[in-house]
Formats: sequence, structure tokens, C-alpha cells
Amino acid sequence: MIRINVTIEVRKEVCAQVVKLLHEMSELSRQEKGCIGYEIFESNRLDNVLMIIETWENEDLLAIHKKSGHFVRIIPMVRKLATKMCSQKFTDMASVNEAIIGCHSVKNYTPDKVGVETIERLLRAAMYAPSVRDRCSWEFFVIEDREHLDTLAGTLPEGIALRTAPVAILVCCNTRQAGSDGGSWPQELGACVQNLVLQAYGEKLGTTWIGVYPQMHWVHQVKTLFHLSSEFVPFAIVAIGKAADKQAPVFERYDPLKIHFITR
Repeated sequence: MIRINVTIEVRKEVCAQVVKLLHEMSELSRQEKGCIGYEIFESNRLDNVLMIIETWENEDLLAIHKKSGHFVRIIPMVRKLATKMCSQKFTDMASVNEAIIGCHSVKNYTPDKVGVETIERLLRAAMYAPSVRDRCSWEFFVIEDREHLDTLAGTLPEGIALRTAPVAILVCCNTRQAGSDGGSWPQELGACVQNLVLQAYGEKLGTTWIGVYPQMHWVHQVKTLFHLSSEFVPFAIVAIGKAADKQAPVFERYDPLKIHFITR
């Protein structure tokens, strides 16, 4: 499997034109053999930055795509309108099984920053978690400020990883969206965080999942630190970055004695 991330910077006056071209490119590319995904994103923070995230089965099919009529016609037009266009190619993304088995907590991180585009991909994966009636009651706060990270590290018993992590994501429940019968939101946010952690592993990043809810004194401390309004309930904080140390392999956890089949 091959994934390509293309970042495109454009002037505001031509942004709508480029978006239209990219959506046409996306529709036509998805019809090609070997195209697993072809998504177009607009940055939440920068109104002149666009991104293509495309995934292909193999190099041969990607090469055919680059010779297609729509690629030859549309991409030069986009290049001409863009002020900057660069791509990253990933050919060794972890499989789902590799991520599940290989992912574990990282306690020490390098100071390398995690880019905005990467954070947006992690959060996109998080938002595809299952949610009852599609309420999607999760909200995310991206924390890059060193002072806040250090304060959290001293506040939460399991927060030591935050002392070196370059960024962390605070995952909250918006109780106004959880519904009157919203007792399922902790499970939904748990799945949301797991998606985020697994996506980070695929991006060759380490993570540490630091629980906040249901310890209400921790919930209160985090709410107070960030001046969160009453509808937000802090659920977890995920430290993210490149691991500074070589990670030991995860021990074998499969235990057939813990599996019970219920039959008549």
C-alpha cells in the first residue's frame, strides 16, 4: 500500500478554483483501479492551505494513474495556480494488525514538532469512531504551549510523558451533543482515542494515553486549567511525538483461557 500526502498553498483569490479542480480530480481518481482513497482537505487553521491524501494498492497502479487523462490535464493546472506544492510518499504504513500489536505508551519524546497536517490526519481518524445516532459528542483541544504541558505533567499522576511531548490533544465530551440518554459517550470517546493512537502509530509517532475521566478531581483540575465551559468534560489527554528511545517489543497478550464460547 502506498499513501501520498500533497500539501498545496494557494492565494486566496484562486483557492475556490483550485478546490474545484481537486474535487474533479478526486472523483475521477476514485474510479481508477487500485485507488483505495483520494480525499481533499482544507486546513482548519490556514485558509490558503489544501491537502490531497491519496492511497494506492501498489506502485504499478500509481504509475498508471499518473498517465491518466485527468492527471495529465488537471495537475499542471493546479501547479500553475499554486504558490507552493510539495508531496510526501509513504510506502511502509503499518497494517491494522501491526498497529494494534505494536502500539504502546511512549514515556520520552524528541523535541521534533508535529506538523499541523499530521495533527489533522490524527483527528480525522479519531472522528471516524462509532457514535450512537452519529452524535459525535467529542471535542478536541490541541496543546502545544510548553507551560500548559508542564502544568499537566505535574497535575496528572500518569502525565510524566507530557514533560517531553511536543504536543498533546485533550479529548473532551460536549455534553450538549451527548443527548439526554448520553451514557454511552465514555465508550465512544474511548474508541475515538484508540483511533487517534493507531493512526499516530501508522504515522511513525509515539503516543501516551493519559486518562482523566472518571476521576472527577482530575476532571475539575483540567477544566480549571483551560477555563473550559460547563458543557465540556475532559476525558483523556494524548501525548504525541517521536519516541526518543528504542521501544521494547510488546509482550504476548493473547490468552485463549480468557475466551469463553456461549452455546446452547
